[in-house]
Amino acid sequence: MKTRCGLVLLSVGSCETRGRINRSKKGHARYHPRVLTTTTTASPPTRLPAIINIRGGGDRSSTELSMASSVASILAGSLAGAVGVGISYPFDTLSTKAQVDAEKGASQLSTVTNIRRIWSESGFEGFFQGVSVTMLGQALIKAVLFYTNEVSRIWLDKNTAMSAVVKMTLAGIMAGLISSFVVSPIELLKIRMQAQGKKSAEKKDDDAVEYNNELDCAQQIVNEEGWRILLTHGLWITIIREIPSFAFYFVAYGLLSGSSIAAYLGPHLAPLVNGALAGWAMWIPTYPIDIVKTIRQNQQHRKGGTNRQQPNLRQITAKIYRNGGARAFFDGLEPKLARAAVKHAFTFWMYEVVINFIRPGK
Repeated sequence: MKTRCGLVLLSVGSCETRGRINRSKKGHARYHPRVLTTTTTASPPTRLPAIINIRGGGDRSSTELSMASSVASILAGSLAGAVGVGISYPFDTLSTKAQVDAEKGASQLSTVTNIRRIWSESGFEGFFQGVSVTMLGQALIKAVLFYTNEVSRIWLDKNTAMSAVVKMTLAGIMAGLISSFVVSPIELLKIRMQAQGKKSAEKKDDDAVEYNNELDCAQQIVNEEGWRILLTHGLWITIIREIPSFAFYFVAYGLLSGSSIAAYLGPHLAPLVNGALAGWAMWIPTYPIDIVKTIRQNQQHRKGGTNRQQPNLRQITAKIYRNGGARAFFDGLEPKLARAAVKHAFTFWMYEVVINFIRPGK
């Protein structure tokens, strides 16, 4: 018999019972058992949080994905994505500003100086330019991402005998690939909104475009550059970034969630800590790719006009290196890591809360 905090576990043969001890006034213990499971082992595995099972950090209780389970995963992913990106958005704006400056060859400003610049140019709203479409977009992105990852893991569990780490890696690769087609147009709008500043009388650049809001940004891109630019401009570099990013992401979270540290932190704190660390794991190795992607998607292509020859990915990479050396590929990393920690901590925490509310006992 094992006791912990008044909870008693009894293993008799193959039947495990659990109950609570009620003590009488005389101090006698009365045990009221409740049958939980029947198993062939004396010590069945402890039930893990739902998000750990989704991520691959433990044994899966089922290899089937029902319609209700699919809806739960999509809904939880949507809410988690929207909340996570909304909370962390100012950090993303700071990172994008730094990345655009790196391409222009401008002297790099400190994070504090960048905050002051954004405040003086655009005020408080300057930190949230493009946040509406990004929150809606992240709701869709995370729904696709979490659902694709779960479906991939279930298929791999049913049809392969590979190790858990390999399964997590392959599921992350598939999730990153599929979600790229949603990520690319949404981040195109986000980058265009974040990169701009308020118009001033001193600006003489004819190429400067001012977007009033996210819808106006999308309309201007379609009218002046075409639907193809909106949907596919920067798609390949997005795929190149997303595939390794989410392989690192899911493997890191899965391993952390299955560790003794997660058990020590508990079901509420563990998703916050592990989510923050998984966010760093996905961004640190792929951040140089993100800089090239940001610059690529900030390029404007006039439909039917006399466009300047836009540099390709190789030329963008060479220009960044000429302007600032290898260090330039990490400009804006500090706010990006701050944003990643906040965003993915709350993303995983929210996913855990919602999925356990919708699918209790899974």
